[in-house]
Formats: sequence, structure tokens, C-alpha cells
Amino acid sequence: MKVDFSKLVETGASGVYRCHSALAEAALGAAAQRGMRVEKVALAGARDKNAFMHAVAKALEFPDYVGHNWDAFYDCLVDLEHDKGEGLLVLLRDASGFARAESDEFAAAVDALQDAADFWEDEQKTLLVVVELEAPVLAPELPEISGR
Repeated sequence: MKVDFSKLVETGASGVYRCHSALAEAALGAAAQRGMRVEKVALAGARDKNAFMHAVAKALEFPDYVGHNWDAFYDCLVDLEHDKGEGLLVLLRDASGFARAESDEFAAAVDALQDAADFWEDEQKTLLVVVELEAPVLAPELPEISGR
């Protein structure tokens, strides 16, 4: 079953979802119009944990001193400014290379992102993460979004 992207944005749902084609700019614009901060993370060249973390840290402006481990990654996600606006939409573009090359590390990244989304939800704020993947087999545990 697919989850409608526009409904997620409307309701302020938190969580990690997958899609198998690029989200339309209009859909991202709708999230921004609702007051969400929209961050696109280019992962086309990321094939390992360090490249993934570097790309996310740069896009989300993590502190320079952040450690390259999943606990530090989670800590930075929950420490992001989430007391203003309507939340944060993180679009992980072209994540298939990382998912294929290091499936265990990719799963750890998804777990950290989901834990952070749960934290934000407990704070009545939104952390919505959309992972662009070529095929469902790369993350079958993630709900798929529909809508463009």
C-alpha cells in the first residue's frame, strides 16, 4: 500500500518513506509553502557510510566536530532546530548506490533516521525523510509514497 505524499505533508506526519522516482518540484514546493524546511541531499556518488554521512552533514549543516558514527548522526538529527516552522523534509536523492554497496550501513542509517523522526514526533514536530531508491527491494521495510 502506498502512502500519499501530500497527505503526509498536510498532516505533519514524521517518518521515513521510500519512492522510486524523483518527487516533483511542485510537491516539494507544497511542503515549503506549509512552512517546512526542505533539504535535498545528493547521494548519487555516495557508496559508503562516510560519503553518506558527509553528504547529509553538509546539507543539514551538522557541526564540524561531529563524529562519523550512527549515534552522533542521530544526535545531530535530534539537535537540529525544530522549534520553528512546521518541520523538516529531508529528500535523500539517488540513495540506491549506498543501499546496494553497504546494505547493513544503509539499514543503520534508516534506523537512525526513523529514531530521529520518532523523537521529533514526540516533540510535536515533523521530520519527514524521503529516500529515492531505484527498486523496492532496496528497502522493502519502508512504506512507499505516491503522489507527485
